[in-house]
Amino acid sequence: MQTIALHHILLKSPLLADDLAKELELGADFAELAREYSACPSAHQGGFAGYHPQDELPLSIIEALAVINDAQHFAGPIKSHLGYHLLKPVGDKPQLALSDENILSEDAVEPIKDDKMAI
Repeated sequence: MQTIALHHILLKSPLLADDLAKELELGADFAELAREYSACPSAHQGGFAGYHPQDELPLSIIEALAVINDAQHFAGPIKSHLGYHLLKPVGDKPQLALSDENILSEDAVEPIKDDKMAI
């Protein structure tokens, strides 16, 4: 199980989340933006939200973190029931690891029916 260290900015406004994402793309300091704008208690620590076991994070966050690269060093905005999140992993890029809970069973998948396709 991989543990991920995250910096986090929690916002209530999608417009502010988009604006801060643009600022980050232009090179703004993630910790400074977290201190100034984040609604998360981690704001006073520059957004450092601690270490999280990857299998305890929602799949939407794991997928967003997995696409981070040298050009895109943060993920988001990601919408949740808490608001809009901007996330920045600390250290190595997380690898997408699907757990049994993330994989649909064959019973949950409905076959596609197309009269034009006969097998």
